[in-house]
Amino acid sequence: MLAFLSKSPLKCYNKSMPKLLLHICCAPCATYISLERLKPRFDLTWYFYNPNLNSLEEYEKRLAAVKFVAAKYSIPLMVEPYEHAVWQAKISGCENAPECGERCRICYAQRLEKTARLADAQGFDFFATSLSLSPYKDKETIRGLGRALGGAFKTQFLDEDFQANNGYTKSQALAKELGLYRQKFCGCEYSLSPSLKTAK
Repeated sequence: MLAFLSKSPLKCYNKSMPKLLLHICCAPCATYISLERLKPRFDLTWYFYNPNLNSLEEYEKRLAAVKFVAAKYSIPLMVEPYEHAVWQAKISGCENAPECGERCRICYAQRLEKTARLADAQGFDFFATSLSLSPYKDKETIRGLGRALGGAFKTQFLDEDFQANNGYTKSQALAKELGLYRQKFCGCEYSLSPSLKTAK
């Protein structure tokens, strides 16, 4: 069941700003773009939905860092439970696809569609994802999926290049400064395999 881990975002909006639901893959990727690029322009809410993570332990490590930042900077946070079996069923048959290949495309699409549906249901003006900040992800595929979903719902996709102006490097520096958990892999068990080289 979806959980609100701060005040309900339906009750804490700044009515002078458009409302943005940001899907977050992890605290390091979300923190920089949120503080430097998004909070000055949007009434921001974070959404933690990552069924791809390879274990409950990894899920809890990332969520702990997300909760820390959300509390520190007063960012409303919505959290989905860990449902790895659902994700595994989605990517069935693509387990051995290379990184940034079909398995990853399905994974991006699953998380983006869930975000878009929630944003639409909750009356957000925009949705976006921190996934596209990482140079290890296929940002053009992510942005393309977001644009397509934005056309299918009332809520618009915020189509911005989060990697611009050294966004990833700055995000890692801020994460280090804050002492955040910085994972060494994408998240799923297949991304740990040295034999599945990137498709890019």
